[in-house]
Amino acid sequence: MKAISPIIATLILIAIAVIAGVFVLRQFITLGGTAGRTDVIQIQDGALYLAKKTQVINETYSVVWMEVNLQITLKNTGGRIVTIRDITVDGYKLQGFTTFNINPGETTTKSYPIILNPATGETRILFDANWEKGTSHIVTVTYVVFGTTIEQKVSQTIVVV
Repeated sequence: MKAISPIIATLILIAIAVIAGVFVLRQFITLGGTAGRTDVIQIQDGALYLAKKTQVINETYSVVWMEVNLQITLKNTGGRIVTIRDITVDGYKLQGFTTFNINPGETTTKSYPIILNPATGETRILFDANWEKGTSHIVTVTYVVFGTTIEQKVSQTIVVV
């Protein structure tokens, strides 16, 4: 059996050191991009508005339908344009939502009906006590800061009024 030449052994060690160095550098760059990050979108105000309507079927039977609308005020506290990609309430999508931008320092208020039946896309469903006045729901805003591709999220608990 032949021994490895000292030159080849040195080249192998240098290659291993370079690969390890690149890996460590990549970890620091990734960590540096997220460690100092603060949310640039603030949910300044929000409310969930419940609307109930009773439908009389006959003299002895009626049903109560409900709809819930989200009104939300967002502020861009950062120095770059932010694109709002999605807003959900407990994971439910919003009817009529389209992506929009908020310029640095600007505040915007939007209002959307919540799609309470994802299977049909309906915003009106039979009354569900989970949406009664006083119940809390998590609103999540997904956004991207201009010049990056990383989706960020900010959430807040909002109460049905």
